[in-house]
Amino acid sequence: MNILILGSGIVGANLANKLSEQGKDVFLLDDDANELKRLSERYDIKTILDDPLNPNFYTNFKTDIDYFIAVTKSDEKNIITCKFAKEFLKVDKTIARIRNQNLISDENKSLLIDSNKFLDHIISPEWEVSNNIFEKIHMPGAFFSESLISENYLLIGMQSSDLFKHHTFEEIETFFSEKNICYIGHSKGEEIELNFKNISNSDQLYLLINKKYLKELIKFFGFKDYILDILIVGGGNIGQNLSQLIEQDEQEINLKILEFDKDRCDYLAGILKKTSIFHGDALDQSLYDEVKLNTSDLVITVTDNDQINTILSIIAKKRGSKSVFSVVNNESFSSFANDLGIDVIINPRELTTSRIIEKISEGSLLSYHSILRESYIIYEVKYKNELYDHIKKSKEITHICTITKENIELEIEDHIPAINDTLILLIEDKNSHILEKFINDY
Repeated sequence: MNILILGSGIVGANLANKLSEQGKDVFLLDDDANELKRLSERYDIKTILDDPLNPNFYTNFKTDIDYFIAVTKSDEKNIITCKFAKEFLKVDKTIARIRNQNLISDENKSLLIDSNKFLDHIISPEWEVSNNIFEKIHMPGAFFSESLISENYLLIGMQSSDLFKHHTFEEIETFFSEKNICYIGHSKGEEIELNFKNISNSDQLYLLINKKYLKELIKFFGFKDYILDILIVGGGNIGQNLSQLIEQDEQEINLKILEFDKDRCDYLAGILKKTSIFHGDALDQSLYDEVKLNTSDLVITVTDNDQINTILSIIAKKRGSKSVFSVVNNESFSSFANDLGIDVIINPRELTTSRIIEKISEGSLLSYHSILRESYIIYEVKYKNELYDHIKKSKEITHICTITKENIELEIEDHIPAINDTLILLIEDKNSHILEKFINDY
């Protein structure tokens, strides 16, 4: 598979590196010579220095391209170059990252995709983050959660310390067995341990669960299955999108937004009907009583400043907020945020990269989820005989469980998957190219 990526920023570079590691032929296009030189020295990728808005580049490019992915900071550039790629390179699929919320409204999105036929997929980081946070709101205590393509199933990460506060090991085993909860593994430092009996009080647990047992699982861990009071810090696109999702929810929530820009506050007040808008500096402690920072069930920091998001999350937790979520772009921040008491870290760039990889994956791949600071990947894969034979022989791939039409099959040795089953697989990121090759082949 040949892939041409436009944009040498963090997302473009990270995407190019991951796809190259998976055995794909990747070309990274940009007009920034210094950045391309730096990336070519760091990663095993082909770089192209040229003007992406020059049609001559596309007419003179001789390599057949399967996917064109535009992830520059400019929405307009991403859209225009997708049109060039479709028209001149005759690529099969195009993907554009678009941030402007007006462009991705239902009406305009259909115009871009359906009417013009040059855009196959649109990725909006802000909407990806907003939806991801919204999903996590309904899972108190979970630091990680992702929906599977397989209907009614969730991947969840929980702290073992919360579990051992309330139950013995025997009670945990019984509960998991009764609810057919699949234990995937638990963290041991930077590694995933697969032996359930080796769980300790300081580990992070990764589980696969049917959604119908979600509320019972949350209560089993000692959390309420609902949230009544939420403070969102940051009224940008993510804050706005998230508020709109919460307002549409059936659950009655006392929702507040704290935003620094006065004009933005006026705008939000005009479009949000059930949300209280507060104007002020997020680090101004005199505001904390007014916005009820100390007593909120959940504080979500979504400003465009990693430092503010991290600092305020720490302050909120220390002052009494029951749970804090924080959007952090910088990997150096996100790597130690959990150690500072932040319950959930959302990395937009990591999330965007994962979604794009899902879009361009061929063969049997259904979904792709990074865990433990991207050290491991959980794959959801359609069962195929040939693929399964390779998986069984591989030492690097762990077959965690099989999702059948009825339930989760945990007894790997005794269960033979069927045509419509789904395999849940775990592999270290450094070995992901092995599995990707099998998936793309079948």
